[in-house]
Amino acid sequence: MRDSVADAGPVAQDRSPGTLRRRETAFSSALVAPALIIVAGIYLYPAVFTLILAFAEFDMAALEIGRWVGFKNFTDLFANPGFVDAIWRTIYFGLLIAIGSTLAGFLIALLLNQEFYGRTLLRVVVVLPWAVPPVVAGVLWGQMFHADVGFVNALLFRLGLIDSYRIWFGDGRTALHIIALAEIWKAIPFMVLFILAGLQGLPPQLHEAAAVDGATPLQRFRYIVFPLMLPVLIPLMLIQFVWAMKAFDTIFVLTRGGPAGQTTTLNYFVYLEAFQNFDLGRASAAAYSLLVVTLAVVLVVTVLRRLATRRRVPA
Repeated sequence: MRDSVADAGPVAQDRSPGTLRRRETAFSSALVAPALIIVAGIYLYPAVFTLILAFAEFDMAALEIGRWVGFKNFTDLFANPGFVDAIWRTIYFGLLIAIGSTLAGFLIALLLNQEFYGRTLLRVVVVLPWAVPPVVAGVLWGQMFHADVGFVNALLFRLGLIDSYRIWFGDGRTALHIIALAEIWKAIPFMVLFILAGLQGLPPQLHEAAAVDGATPLQRFRYIVFPLMLPVLIPLMLIQFVWAMKAFDTIFVLTRGGPAGQTTTLNYFVYLEAFQNFDLGRASAAAYSLLVVTLAVVLVVTVLRRLATRRRVPA
């Protein structure tokens, strides 16, 4: 009898909840490990290799890392006025797209949140820009603002708003805003879907109580909808800013960074250094500068958001 109990002891111990949990954890980790290794290889290796290149010279003939140069690549970049201009242009470009896409998405989502005839069709139309490939979208916007055959020139000329056809991409400031407009157009479906989901998640009792108290639609928007939607809008704006930092297709198709580099953002500057100047060291340094700029802006917005939240909370 004692022998049978002693034999059953290890079996019972192996079947204890703690042991089973450890075995399940080990088994699940073994299943996930191959995917983690692949993801680490895809993302971690290029990040580490690029970081090494940022502090070294790359021999294009031998396709190997040459001598270490320390911070020379960074100092050469910041000594270049075009690079410094690209930093400020990129920040402005990203904020313009983030704010513009959030505002447009919010207004469209407010409209789609109402009951009206044809709402389903309008929802389908709003999602269409998401189905257009970026290069195709760039070509379409280029044709719209074409100096000779673009319908924007034809429409404005027939309305009497311009005296002659304009070369829209001949002016750097105008070209940059057209590119931003194209990026906002591509971002609207994403913004509308998430903002609309947030609007539909708001408690209807708040609107009903406010209406009973005599609040106007504008007051309900100001004191109920907008404050409750801020936790949705600010993260979406930050995501859109990060995506705007990576804008490349539209710039490449429409302007190639011109005229005179006035539409060259940091991401496109990295492309120019790597694939036109064939300086992978400075391209890597510019890429990490882009990372620092993006993180800095996101950090500033996050801090401002927390400060604003603390001020709204009563002591």
